[in-house]
Amino acid sequence: MQRANRRFALVLATCLSVACQRTSVRPVRPAQSPLPVVAATPQDTVTPPAPVVTPSHAFGGHRQGYAASAHFPSVGAPGLAAATAAFYDLWVARYLVPACAPGQLVVSANAGKVIPINPSGQAHGTLTTSEAHGYGMLIVALMAGHDPLAQERFDGLFRYYRAHPADDAPHLMAWNQVAGCKDAPGDAGSATDGDLDIAFALLLADAQWHSAGAIDYRGAALALLKEALLLDVLEKSDLPSLGSDAREMEPRYQHGTRTSDFMPDHFRAFARATGDPRWQHVADACLDLAAHVQRTCSPAGLVPDFIVNTQTEQPRPAPPHYLEGAHDGQYAWNACRVPWRLATDWLLTGDARSLAVTQKLTSFFAQHTHGQPKAIGEGIALTGKPLPDADGQSLAFLAPLTVAALLPRADQAWLDALWNELVARQLDDDDYYGNTLKMLAMLVVSGNWWMP
Repeated sequence: MQRANRRFALVLATCLSVACQRTSVRPVRPAQSPLPVVAATPQDTVTPPAPVVTPSHAFGGHRQGYAASAHFPSVGAPGLAAATAAFYDLWVARYLVPACAPGQLVVSANAGKVIPINPSGQAHGTLTTSEAHGYGMLIVALMAGHDPLAQERFDGLFRYYRAHPADDAPHLMAWNQVAGCKDAPGDAGSATDGDLDIAFALLLADAQWHSAGAIDYRGAALALLKEALLLDVLEKSDLPSLGSDAREMEPRYQHGTRTSDFMPDHFRAFARATGDPRWQHVADACLDLAAHVQRTCSPAGLVPDFIVNTQTEQPRPAPPHYLEGAHDGQYAWNACRVPWRLATDWLLTGDARSLAVTQKLTSFFAQHTHGQPKAIGEGIALTGKPLPDADGQSLAFLAPLTVAALLPRADQAWLDALWNELVARQLDDDDYYGNTLKMLAMLVVSGNWWMP
């Protein structure tokens, strides 16, 4: 554990910067003999672009209706779609860039407003993470129809993903690449959220463009999901793990989970695509645990970034400095994504469990801020008190709550205020993380998210 201890010492020493929690991180394996990296197959890297196929579910088509009691910002459907498309054009121009090999594209996590110090586990000189890559694949697949280059761009992202397999699973993605598109030295396991979003995006691509061309999107998704079920899901609890190599860590990481990886709509889609009911068990486990921790550990009805002891009947919020920093057991830079993930599940499926957890979250923030989105801040203790260094206004906290405000019982004035603030923020006002969560939230709020 000497290498891991040095990494955690660095995190503890530098975690005064809020940037330390702006992206998913993974526990680092103990020093060991390097595993062989499974190279991408030739067709993954040199296949010419496929002929462009008209998307089956173009942006603006509202392929899947939301739950009947959902409500939307007062600007109306045309205004929602126009704002979403306009921001996409800005997002793709800034963050989607050529990679280091022909035909590959990458989401540049340090484009534009750069985080100068990021001690969350990313290597020095980070280009991207699998989290960023998964987000990019989701966004491009859902924007097909507005973006005439969507399939070409998606295929470029796919080739980059296949060129960077995790060192312990050839169809999962190594979580961190640095300058020169090289995997971070000695740290090429996967991160669960990146794997899951990439798999969902591949199923979207199969539904959009089918899989009879140069890339078998569905086949790639199924290969990824087979490995993800083995490595990205905890054996004893059916909860998402921290990454493909979490089971090789010390016990506290073997039974820990990150709430931002609770993606019930993804798991339902995976169950349908694979025919494996365990994916539905993962959805159930996530929703049950979120409700349990919200009910038993937070008088304010919040959820923490990380939950430990998941193999027991008494799971609890992680202690400080469990993985990322002092606020690992509070509503911070990971849990801020929960309102988006669970609200999206309710909108698509009507699951009462997703609704109940999300309604508590949105009700707390509407009351806590007195209906003023600028007062959301950048983190709340489970007691309901603001964290001491949480006086910023990152879109990472605002955007997911905008999705949550679509739910019944949310005040229309609160929803309108959130949407107006979301649209008003300029690209230069935030970094990759905030802007990308804004893009994802706008896709949901505009009615353009669907389950393959």
